Amino acid sequence: MELDSLLAQMTQRKASDLHLAAGVPPIFRVDGALVPAPPSNLTPEELDALLQTALSEDKLATARLGRDISVTLRHADQTFRCQVFRERGHLAAAIRVLPGRIPTLEEMHLPPIFETLTHTLRGLILVVGPTGSGKTTTVVSMLDEINMTRSERIYTLEDPLNYVFKTKLSLVTQRVIGEDVESYERGLLSIKDADPDVVFIGELRTPEVARLALEMAEAGALVFSQMTADTVADAVAQLLELLGEPRRQLLARTLKAVIAQRLLVRADRQGRLAANEILLNTPRISQMIADGQTQPELLALAMEAGQRLGMQTMDDALLGFYAEGVISRETAESHLTDTARLPPG
Repeated sequence: MELDSLLAQMTQRKASDLHLAAGVPPIFRVDGALVPAPPSNLTPEELDALLQTALSEDKLATARLGRDISVTLRHADQTFRCQVFRERGHLAAAIRVLPGRIPTLEEMHLPPIFETLTHTLRGLILVVGPTGSGKTTTVVSMLDEINMTRSERIYTLEDPLNYVFKTKLSLVTQRVIGEDVESYERGLLSIKDADPDVVFIGELRTPEVARLALEMAEAGALVFSQMTADTVADAVAQLLELLGEPRRQLLARTLKAVIAQRLLVRADRQGRLAANEILLNTPRISQMIADGQTQPELLALAMEAGQRLGMQTMDDALLGFYAEGVISRETAESHLTDTARLPPG
């Protein structure tokens, strides 16, 4: 058996995931259920041999030392993300099929300001939220809007790869950290001299990455990135902490927007939708950042005052969804900061 044949089965079964572990057969996730593939359990030796058919010995050696690795696999026209790790002293793997199609901004039901922001030519657009809040899907939808409407040179630095772009009007190059380039820092230094128009950095993790991102934005590129933060105010505070006080003015000059996102269960239980808090870096906001006036209550007031420009607080977004009947009262109450704003039920 080769790993390639299991990837082919994933496509045939329309499985979202494949789990490989010693002592059990290959297990597919189909329509949310785990489905074992008969007939026999994999021995540790068989699992090692299976992974060797697709992964380099260097990668496997790293995994055997107890360090998780992530690699991108391809079969036919489908792309997969493979996580390899140790469990009970043996190698194991979880393989996920990557979406073959990027949803449009319209399909995502995002506010019109998202499409407007894709016309920005330079600066930093930051999308934040907790893990699993759909940040990456939102960013790649904005990037693909640019890909469909402008002739630009787009680079992405991702860890791991979640979507695969197809070149349309723009030329898109995707680089995976640990596979195509050593680190975000190395990747940004490389991209800096590669004629970038638009850059997506998977996450602002370190002071050096944050600094390079802002310097690239100031030099004329449109930079998208992500952080794990619950609110716009949290994200601004984290970014300032990463950058340090001497670069506060640089942030004030280069920031274009901060978007905080949460995924909510729809009232009809037909999936989930994104609720967004949106801060746009108007001259007033820029001056607030420069002056250190970024307390949560001040930013909330500024977002409320900027509604006609497309800004909104998370409470505004939640109340709007509730008024439209898109989310339930229970969902609105559980996420609202000020539940007193909820109309009597």
